[in-house]
Amino acid sequence: MSEVFLTEAQVDELTGIRRGKTLEAGTAYARKASKYERQEAYLKEQEIVFFMNQRGRPIVTRAAVEGRSEEVKAKSWQPKLAIQVKDEPIRV
Repeated sequence: MSEVFLTEAQVDELTGIRRGKTLEAGTAYARKASKYERQEAYLKEQEIVFFMNQRGRPIVTRAAVEGRSEEVKAKSWQPKLAIQVKDEPIRV
């Protein structure tokens, strides 16, 4: 995969979740949660930005984990212009 996104193994390591789990076992409300559902809940809880792909897998960007923001563009150079207003001396 690319350097932009974490691999599935890296998302497993980040969340600490490698398998699914039966929730509320032993009750009438028992249901199985997949690994991806559990990872999604963890990432939301930790407020880590991610999106779900069509397979239902959470996709996390490296920038979201490393705390990088968008690249800041350097200000472009602009010359100082001498402006002369009618009947006034030149200002710089």
